[in-house]
Amino acid sequence: MKANPSATPNAVLVLSPSNTGRPLRSLLLAALALLFLAAGALVVMPLLTYPFGRDQGVFACIADIIDGGGVPYRDAWEMKPPGIFYLFWASFTLFGRSMASPRLLDLLWTLTTAVAIWHLGRRVLSPWAGVAGAFFFLVRYVAGVTFWNTTQCEGFTSLPLTLAAIALVAAEQRRNHWLAAMCGALTALAMILKFTVVIFLLLPCVAVLAAQRDSVRARLARGGSYLLGCAALLAAIAGLMVWAGAFNDMFEILFLWNAKYASLNPPGSNFGRELASFLVGGRQQLLFPIGLLALAGAADLTLRPQAGRIRWLLPVWALSMIAAVWIQGKYYTYHWLPLLPPMGLLAAQGLRAAWFLLKRSARARIALAWYVAGVVVLFAMLGLAYWRSLQVPVRYALGDVPRSDFMRGFERPAGLGRFSLRANEAVAEFLRHRTAIDAPIFVWGFEPLIYYLADRAPASRFIYNVPLVTEWSPAEWRGELIRDLEQTPPAYIVVAHNDLFPWMTGHWDDSAAQLGAFPDLEQLLRRDYRRAKRIEDFDVWERRNEAQSDR
Repeated sequence: MKANPSATPNAVLVLSPSNTGRPLRSLLLAALALLFLAAGALVVMPLLTYPFGRDQGVFACIADIIDGGGVPYRDAWEMKPPGIFYLFWASFTLFGRSMASPRLLDLLWTLTTAVAIWHLGRRVLSPWAGVAGAFFFLVRYVAGVTFWNTTQCEGFTSLPLTLAAIALVAAEQRRNHWLAAMCGALTALAMILKFTVVIFLLLPCVAVLAAQRDSVRARLARGGSYLLGCAALLAAIAGLMVWAGAFNDMFEILFLWNAKYASLNPPGSNFGRELASFLVGGRQQLLFPIGLLALAGAADLTLRPQAGRIRWLLPVWALSMIAAVWIQGKYYTYHWLPLLPPMGLLAAQGLRAAWFLLKRSARARIALAWYVAGVVVLFAMLGLAYWRSLQVPVRYALGDVPRSDFMRGFERPAGLGRFSLRANEAVAEFLRHRTAIDAPIFVWGFEPLIYYLADRAPASRFIYNVPLVTEWSPAEWRGELIRDLEQTPPAYIVVAHNDLFPWMTGHWDDSAAQLGAFPDLEQLLRRDYRRAKRIEDFDVWERRNEAQSDR
């Protein structure tokens, strides 16, 4: 546009009050965003106090194997995609080998995800909605799940998926093929943490179909860029696995063995009930306003005609993540974590929708009063939920709770999925004091955490016994285990009792009882080992010397 010669100097210098208010408003929003991020850092700080659960023990054990030159699947049997093992390895490399290191990486990762959510919310909703969405995400993640469900594969997918959504928005606005390829590559990055999030690729498909002003050829080309970016990164990862000699093992475990495993469902599992439970806060139901606001936000973005074309992104994203959980059929709490970024932003939109509704139904002052009162109640409920969930970790961090009392909170009672951190630590301490640093050990049970805590290498790639007791596992795996134990005899073998995992093994007996169905292992154990100690639910068997073995 050409300048108007008759315009006043003040107009040329853009000094009108309305324009000078914009930088001030931007500075205010930036200051408030920094304030919220500082508060967010305090919100997620209790993550640093959490020890490992069973899954984190698996990841840490494999991270140690990687550090020793090993490769997942070839040298460590596990059913998860490879990304999580390398994240744990990276945390040990960056911050030192401790249970706090992956938790610190989780904290930094989560805060970075909050920044990305704020940026995305600012692009597709408003600056205020971006800040609120990031805050809802942080509170729901930290206060809504336990130590067991944090620092998991699914939680780590939140950052690459949020960045992929940002790249998608930019690619569609600019009609840029490189940004489209970046979106695909970020989706692939999330997939190597959790394969089922591949459903996120539904979003680029919807975006290409919605771009009706573009020619069919342009839309197909951009759609191809999304897919090419995803395929290129996955092909690179597969190539690295081929180069390391681990691809065949990875394929056999992740795509053949897992196909059968996926058909086993936990007792009493129900998709609708689990979805409703997650939306209302899970174990901490005072968080239910976030889920309620998210439903309101999804309805607002879907039904209000002035919402805009790009606003379909958040509801479709949320639905795709719900579908990713449904595909798995397990519905564990941590399986729902990829839903949190769109859920936080939808909740922020729900808060905005409430304001629009109040403005239409009441006078300005009355509407404002009701809205402020509602926000105060909302934050009071979220604060109470946070304190109820995390008061013990916070008090422990402040020195008000002794470690012995704190660690008692990380137990799973007798029955299905039983877990005792104290028992794992006791067994590990026993093994540490009676073995050399380079002496291998073997655990017959689902307790790879013992390897990590004892700082001893496993004698076989089968770091837990699930693949050796399921009916659909290849018989060759049992033979491989026996060869491993004979070629590299472990100094000690630990046998677990009272661990029932029917949704993983298909059996309702524990690891000790399952020895009876594996006569070669039972014979090796009784011939070459003697029972040295019973520590809670663990029998510790010590290797006999040669003279004793010949008797």
